[in-house]
Amino acid sequence: MRGPRTVPACILLVVFLVATVSATRADVSPGDVIDKTNWEKVQGLLPDSVLQWVKKGDFILNIEKPNYELADCFPPYQIRAFKTNVGKYELDENGGIIEAATGKAAYQIVGLPFPKIAEDDPRLAEKLMQNNHFMQFMGGNVRVRFQSVYLNRSGYVREGGLVGMQMPMVGHPGAAKIRNPRRMEKCSLGIVKKPRDAAGSALMTWRYLDPKKEDNSFGYSPAIRRVRRMSAGNRSDSLWGSHFAVDDSNGYDGKVSAFTWKLLRKQEALLPVLDVDMARIVRNDRGEWETTSDIKPVIYGYQKKGWQGAAWAPTNLCWIKRWVYVLEMHSKDRYYNYGKQYLWISVDTYTCTYKVIHDRPGDYWKTLFITGVPCESDDKSMRFLTRSSQQMIDDRRDLSGVLKDCTPQNIWTFFAELDPNYFTLAGFQKLCK
Repeated sequence: MRGPRTVPACILLVVFLVATVSATRADVSPGDVIDKTNWEKVQGLLPDSVLQWVKKGDFILNIEKPNYELADCFPPYQIRAFKTNVGKYELDENGGIIEAATGKAAYQIVGLPFPKIAEDDPRLAEKLMQNNHFMQFMGGNVRVRFQSVYLNRSGYVREGGLVGMQMPMVGHPGAAKIRNPRRMEKCSLGIVKKPRDAAGSALMTWRYLDPKKEDNSFGYSPAIRRVRRMSAGNRSDSLWGSHFAVDDSNGYDGKVSAFTWKLLRKQEALLPVLDVDMARIVRNDRGEWETTSDIKPVIYGYQKKGWQGAAWAPTNLCWIKRWVYVLEMHSKDRYYNYGKQYLWISVDTYTCTYKVIHDRPGDYWKTLFITGVPCESDDKSMRFLTRSSQQMIDDRRDLSGVLKDCTPQNIWTFFAELDPNYFTLAGFQKLCK
């Protein structure tokens, strides 16, 4: 008679380890402080690169429960669009947004075009990215200033200062008032204010709704006092010598149709937000909405006495558990500087939190993570989501770059009054002088 089978010790060990990791991860809850001594608790909740930062002791994560729901951080018109836009739009064979009823190109889109996407939709990834781009239009016209800070293992190196404007031609109610004969999706520009040797350099982009029509990008050089057209391929080049490429803003700021997209999975993840409370916004005399100087600042390791982690690590962010989609993206341009990239997109808000970047041969290179800021007016009549910071960590060179967005010093203006002439060639050159 055959006796009971003996389970190999190696199999028992694997089962034990899997059970241990699963049980440990389930213990992550508000109030936990995750560092190199208990990093296993967040295994599977972060990109591998971010997990390594925690494991090495570079980062410490404070797990919190916010006093708001990310799914509620939308302006009133978007709340309505969650119902009125269901089934209203589709994608054509080139990735352009069309009216589902007529098959014609859609030009007057208010709110997210795809508020409800079936999990088995074969084009789910593309629709997620269209929503991601329209999230950038949620605050209407914007006028901002920000700093680009360079950091190494020892701490602060240098910084640059910039101002920027963006005029979306779709996505928000005010877009209908803008003449748009060229069928643009948006116009944007950025101007360097410091350091002195780069001051006056500027970049302007015209983005078209037609998926087959490439961006028009223009650069201004103070040395020759002229505007010059740039190649669309420049979008993967370093932006003014920083750790960011033009396309890295907001996770991905290029055309959706310029890449192929693949949904890998839906999972729980830890996402950084600025605070457990929503940031306050106020209305100015012109009716625009502005952030305020009492917004919480991000404190980095080099600024905190006694900090033992990486000098570039943010030390006072809140990390919350939410569901995300993980997408794989590949450029259709064979000369694009990046290879495969992975975006972690929030299920609640369609915003990007992580971007993991590989080089063209396929080796891991660097990771971008974005800290969200939910905003609310005192009377709760206006809400939207913006950014506190965007940080790129180049693990290959052991360097980091930070874009300081909404801070006590950087007051951002939403639903701003902008002159469309700013985004003409003549207006752009005039702004740069």
